[in-house]
Amino acid sequence: MTEIAGWLARNSTSIIVWCGALCTFAIYSILYAENKFYRLFEHVYIGLASGYGVYIAWRDVLGPKWWIPMRFGGEWYWIFAAVAGSMFYFMYSQKHVWISRVIFGFFMGVTAGGMFRGFYEVYFPQIGSSMKSLAPGANGWWDTANALVFYVLLFSAMTYFFFSFEHKHPAVAATARAGRWFLMIGFGAIFGATVMGRLTLLIGRLNFLLNDWCLQEVVPDWKSIYFKIIVGLVVVALIGLIVNSIARPKQKNSTSSGTEE
Repeated sequence: MTEIAGWLARNSTSIIVWCGALCTFAIYSILYAENKFYRLFEHVYIGLASGYGVYIAWRDVLGPKWWIPMRFGGEWYWIFAAVAGSMFYFMYSQKHVWISRVIFGFFMGVTAGGMFRGFYEVYFPQIGSSMKSLAPGANGWWDTANALVFYVLLFSAMTYFFFSFEHKHPAVAATARAGRWFLMIGFGAIFGATVMGRLTLLIGRLNFLLNDWCLQEVVPDWKSIYFKIIVGLVVVALIGLIVNSIARPKQKNSTSSGTEE
């Protein structure tokens, strides 16, 4: 056991890098087709995330804000928080399910009130900020031009969503049509930013595979014949697992279609 622990300590960095590369290939295998290799690592990831979430909840919330004040700070009244939290588990009892509905209703009301307050604090200042001055500011007439462009965009978008009367008048119809174009441009920019964020994640994974895994782990160890054999067997096993898991659903579909005929 001591030798194994020493070997793990000496090669901890390589083990972490290889695990990261294996997990990356497993998750991205879904781009080809649904397979058991992806499912295995999906469940591993969900399990690790759930366990880490429980740990974070205890370390940052339950421990310092509930258990320590109640156990060592003399704030005994925090025991009622445990009573309220235990009421959620009555949802699994058909006889006493009404107890869970009480606590669910209470928190839904508190959440709705908090969301309304957040809506007021976030959007009402934005409504006030929409009233921009047309007078030249520090940048001269550029501030006036900027305010005019803002008002054109604002009223065009608002006209598109104004359904109190039909857009029959040419001026109203043209303004609503322009508002729709402005909205599509805004949505396109948001979608482009989302895609750019996803590509950033992909580039980060590719950078990890090329620099941290391939150049620092695979290339230096590729001289060893044993390393080549192990890598070859692992690659063949993974390809076989993916192909087998993809072929089975096709066989089931063909069998079921033949049975129906």
